[in-house]
Amino acid sequence: MADASRVEDLQPGDHACLMFSDSEERLDLVAAFARDGLRQGQQVLCLTDAITPSELRAQLAERGLAVHDAVDSGQLHVAGAAELFLADGSFAAERVVTRLAGRIDRARDAGFAGLRVTADMCWALRPVAGVEELMTYESRVGHLLSEGRAMAVCQYDRQCFDAVTLAGVAANHELALAAATYHDDALLRICRQYLPPGIRVAGEIDYRGVEPLARALAEALALDEHIDVNLLGLQFIDGSAAGALAQAAAALPNGSRMSVRCRAQTSKVLRALGIADAPAVQLVVVDDQ
Repeated sequence: MADASRVEDLQPGDHACLMFSDSEERLDLVAAFARDGLRQGQQVLCLTDAITPSELRAQLAERGLAVHDAVDSGQLHVAGAAELFLADGSFAAERVVTRLAGRIDRARDAGFAGLRVTADMCWALRPVAGVEELMTYESRVGHLLSEGRAMAVCQYDRQCFDAVTLAGVAANHELALAAATYHDDALLRICRQYLPPGIRVAGEIDYRGVEPLARALAEALALDEHIDVNLLGLQFIDGSAAGALAQAAAALPNGSRMSVRCRAQTSKVLRALGIADAPAVQLVVVDDQ
C-alpha cells in the first residue's frame, strides 16, 4: 500500500483504505469524502455498521452536509453495510462485486458523474458465513474500480481487527487514506480537520508540541478564513502550548475567525491567557458528562 493520501486527492478508479483508531477522525474523513462527491456530481453511497444509518446521517449533517436534500435527490444513500455485503444473509465475494458493479451502472444511468462508496467493514467481525472471502473481495473490487467509473474507501478499525487481517487489507489497497498529520506519537496527535475546517488536537500537549501546533494553525488559516480548533480529545495543555494558541488568536488576519472547542479543564487554562476575550475567537466549552 502506498503512502497516505489526502481525501481531496482521491480520483475515480482509486481503492483506498482508511485504518483508524479515532472514531471522530474517521467520521471527519468520511464526511469530507462524501462532500467532495456531492460537489463533483457523483452519487455517494455511505455504508455503516458501527453506528446506525440515522446516526451517520446526523453526523454528516452536523459537519455541514446538506444531507436531507442529497438524500431526497438520490445523490446520497446512507445504509447499513449489510445492504451490500450481507443482503442474502451471508457473504460471497463474487456476488458482492457483481452487486457493486450494478450500482456503478445505475449511477451512470441516473446521470451522475460516477459512484463514490465508503464502507465501514466492521460487519466482517461478526461470525458471518463466507467472511473468509474478505481479501478476495478486496482484490476483486480493486480490479472493478480500475475501470475508472467509481472509487471506494474501506474503513477498518485498528482496535477491532487483528494484525493479520490488517496486513491483508493493506496489501489489497493501492492507497491509504489519512488526515494530514502534523504530530503523532504516544502522547499527542495533531492533524487536519476537514469538516468543519481546522485542526484536531488530542492527547497531552506541552512545550514540545508548540512548533507543530503553530504550524498546523498557520496552515489551517491559510486554507480557510474561519477555522475550528477541536481540543475535545485533549486531556492536558500547559501554559506554553496554550500561549501558542493565544498568540495565533491575537494575530488572526482581518476577516478571519477561530472557534475553539474544548472541555472544562482545558477552558480554564485558555481563559487565564485571555483567549476568550479575543474578538474574533469563540470559545465553546463542551460538558464533560
